[in-house]
This record gives sequence, structure tokens and C-alpha cells, in this order.
Amino acid sequence: MSEPHESKKSEAKEKPCHCPYCDTSLSKPFPFCQVCGKELQFCSECGEALPGQASVCPHCGVKPK
Repeated sequence: MSEPHESKKSEAKEKPCHCPYCDTSLSKPFPFCQVCGKELQFCSECGEALPGQASVCPHCGVKPK
């Protein structure tokens, strides 16, 4: 019975995303890019970094909260 829990746990791993300003690959969602220093916000649906004052996520189309 532990297998379904294990698969959900592996699905929840943070996937790499990219800084929308300098395109640097980010391994964890930090509040800023470690390379260019820009402040970042992340999509609540897909987890991708959003550029500036984005009104819609360019990756999945969800409006940021």
C-alpha cells in the first residue's frame, strides 16, 4: 500500500524552471534569480517562473494570484 504514496511523492519533486529574464535554469524556486538578481514570482498551477507583472502565465495560461 505504500506504492501509491511513493509515486505521489516522486511526482511532487520540484522540476527545474528558467528565469524569464536571463533564461538561467533554476533548480529550486527562490524569490530571486541567483544569476541576474531579478525578483521572481511563480505560477501556482505549473510552477514556472513568471516575468514581471504577468497577467497570465505564458506556460499554462492561468492568471497568477
